[in-house]
Amino acid sequence: MSTGPATGIAVVGCGYVADYYRQCFPLHPGLRLVGVWDRDAERLGVYSRYWSDRAYRALDEALSDREVAIVVNLTTPESHAEVTAQAIAAGKHVYSEKPLGMTTAEAERMRDAARAAGVRLSTAPCNVLGESAQTAWAAVRRGDVGRVALAYAELDDGMIHRTDYKSWLSVSGRPWPARNEFETGCTFEHAGYAITVFAAMFGPVRRVTSFSSLLIPDKRTEPPLPHPAPDFSVGCLEFDGGVVARITNSIVAPYDHRMRIIGEDGTLEMKEPWDYASPVRLRKSQQGRLGRMLERRFGAGFAASTLPPLRKIALRRGRGRPTMDFARGVAELAEAVRDGRRCRLDEDFAVHVTEVTEMLQHPERFARPAVVRSTFAPIAPMDWAT
Repeated sequence: MSTGPATGIAVVGCGYVADYYRQCFPLHPGLRLVGVWDRDAERLGVYSRYWSDRAYRALDEALSDREVAIVVNLTTPESHAEVTAQAIAAGKHVYSEKPLGMTTAEAERMRDAARAAGVRLSTAPCNVLGESAQTAWAAVRRGDVGRVALAYAELDDGMIHRTDYKSWLSVSGRPWPARNEFETGCTFEHAGYAITVFAAMFGPVRRVTSFSSLLIPDKRTEPPLPHPAPDFSVGCLEFDGGVVARITNSIVAPYDHRMRIIGEDGTLEMKEPWDYASPVRLRKSQQGRLGRMLERRFGAGFAASTLPPLRKIALRRGRGRPTMDFARGVAELAEAVRDGRRCRLDEDFAVHVTEVTEMLQHPERFARPAVVRSTFAPIAPMDWAT
């Protein structure tokens, strides 16, 4: 890990998620926030005053600031590619919120543009760098569950359109962007939290067999949504090493974020991939008759033990505070640039996650099963996890 001068960053997009990033920046002394910008002048003013941050007068001012090495693109998903392209053209490295693009073709254009410009490109989500995911990955490498054959991820969020989401405000007062979330789709919003973890552990995805549907078109918005995205998807992913994973996304089924990694000798389970402190539970396979009977009676959690976390997360807990370090991906990119090494969440990995996600949300665009064209080099665990 390098200890040179802090890397200057600029935030573009001061919406709901920007507050979570802002709360996490102080966890990383290697990052220095230079300024912020949003196309909504009123929102920019509220955000910059709340955090006492410098507000740029225009996007061009942010992109031409020589103190800025990395642009953190937190704009709406449909704006990601446009803003990222402008930042790349200005010679800036970019860390973008997910997705990198709304299509694989968009993501590939961003990757190729970054390489041509000699800059780095990385995207969220960064939960694979978190303590919980790294603890589970270390258990896989140790062989705690034997040879891994199967993985499950449930990313069900319940019927959000029937909740009081209009009262969901970030700490600086920004409402949760319901319309944008419903039109982007829960798969594009959430699948990456599972894909990144499984791909880091098992390598590139080679084939995807998926199904998606819009089950509840009327999300009770006013006015009605012109283009609501599928609110349910399920897909089977076949990885290079032979592991198969099933990923389910919905904003219909009750809240369930379990991730399970199933090996010949046992199962690992994480309850919440959005919580870096989520415990990792290990349950050895029950082979005796009594063990099988107890498992059937008391459920899959029977005889499970909690693995000690590899380290304690530094986040402060409390209402309105994030349970994951949103800035860790930005810090990883900054460190990779300073050290002259490959970023763990580099542009190849970002394109791969985007391609698999598009196959899950829009299977009609691809052959069945869909063959994944993109790939990436093996990802190294965090230094403190080896």
